[in-house]
Amino acid sequence: MKIIQLEYFLAIVKYNSFTKAAQFLHISQPSLTATIKKMEADLGYDLFTRSTKDIKITEKGIQFYRYASELVQQYRSTMEKMYDLSVTSEPRIKIGTLESTNQWIANLIRKHHSDYPEQQYRLYEIHDKHQSIEQLLNFNIHLAITNGKITHEDIRSIPLYEESYILLAPKETFKNQNWVDVENLPLILPNKNSQVRKHLDDYFNRRNIRPNVVVETDRFESAVGFVHLGLGYAIIPRFYYPIISHV
Repeated sequence: MKIIQLEYFLAIVKYNSFTKAAQFLHISQPSLTATIKKMEADLGYDLFTRSTKDIKITEKGIQFYRYASELVQQYRSTMEKMYDLSVTSEPRIKIGTLESTNQWIANLIRKHHSDYPEQQYRLYEIHDKHQSIEQLLNFNIHLAITNGKITHEDIRSIPLYEESYILLAPKETFKNQNWVDVENLPLILPNKNSQVRKHLDDYFNRRNIRPNVVVETDRFESAVGFVHLGLGYAIIPRFYYPIISHV
């Protein structure tokens, strides 16, 4: 039995559909069906029960899923390590980072690289902790820097720092003010699917604040540009501030 057959099986379980799994795998549905039938013939039992409306995984299929999932993960991890070793004698460290942590992670890498000058790094931008979990479980990254605690039985989560936020405004705007009522300001905020936005919305809800959001953006860099153009005021993580402190 080949790894690709196991990956086909796992895709069907994930999508609970031969059609959707075939689309995800970029193969024809008849080809996928034939592969599963051959696996069932080799194993001597059915992995799924099929009807005109849906499919259901069998009890033996559930047991097989556990072994198949573990084998595929081990295979991916092994291939990744072997690839890194073929490129360099020092395995490449793959890190998932948020845009707001770029300055922090840069300082960390600089310190680590001074101790291990042959080490190589590869950074991947992630947008929320759910994406971090997916990338970690698929062995696409070795570690992730997120702004929300990850609770998962297969992932170890370690608190590194506390993140605060700042209001970004053109110079001299609030020169003689000790506080600002953000509810009355046109705000530039991250998109709702980002972890930063979830933190901000949680804060607004607890304070009974109804923010006046005029622009939503995927990147803090864009938010800075909108502030320059006078479109509003941006709320960004303090860790990102040193990068754009000229504003």
